[in-house]
Amino acid sequence: MGEPARLQLKVRHYEVDQYGHVNHAQYVHYLEVARIEALDALGLSLAEMRRQGYLILAADLFVKYLAPARSGDTLDIVTYVREVRGARSIWIQEIRETTSQRLLVTAEVTGAFATEDGRPARVPASFRKKLSALCVPGAAIAQGK
Repeated sequence: MGEPARLQLKVRHYEVDQYGHVNHAQYVHYLEVARIEALDALGLSLAEMRRQGYLILAADLFVKYLAPARSGDTLDIVTYVREVRGARSIWIQEIRETTSQRLLVTAEVTGAFATEDGRPARVPASFRKKLSALCVPGAAIAQGK
């Protein structure tokens, strides 16, 4: 069983909307940055995967917004892989405000592996082995209040 990847980001003033909190679309960007950083830490950068003839594409994204973040807040983003099977991987992510550890966002992302021409491709054994470092089988999305 693996361990989740962790990333801290600080909310910048231009990521805040007219309501004074982080715009919902910005959270999707934060989640993507955290997944890419997690892959990089495993030696599976997007560039390295592409050199080997593979892409990982977000095929499905479910995001639940629980509480707002504001300019200047520091966010903890936790990223792990629940499952790798066939041509897909299921990623679970949480965003919390660092000081209070208040849960702000949860997400489940399906990553689809494909060849350069867009055809589905089984996750290569070498990728699967590296992804196992993030694998927490059967993990569930955190429930916020």
